[in-house]
Amino acid sequence: MSAVRTGFDSRTWSDKNSDNVSTTIGLSGCNNGGLGAAVSNTELQLTRETSIIQPNENRGRYTYKCSSSDSHAFGVQPSGSYHFTVTKIQGSASGYYLSVNSVSVKY
Repeated sequence: MSAVRTGFDSRTWSDKNSDNVSTTIGLSGCNNGGLGAAVSNTELQLTRETSIIQPNENRGRYTYKCSSSDSHAFGVQPSGSYHFTVTKIQGSASGYYLSVNSVSVKY
């Protein structure tokens, strides 16, 4: 991710829930990408996508620390399509930029 703001959505992946593995998102080397104020944390929300007539399902949020590599296990998720959204940067819903050297998603 490079110079993203709150509201940024990741690509979508499909979890068939055939292996009983927890969905884990990891970040390494997050910073402000040289834009604006310094960044020390960011909050991501795991979202399960639903049909067009229903709202997407919030499957949890986690605040990642930028001082080192950080990961969070959201638990075993039901079968479906998922993405994550940057919901906060530096504890705020606006006003900051986020760049991340490495993002990992295991499911």
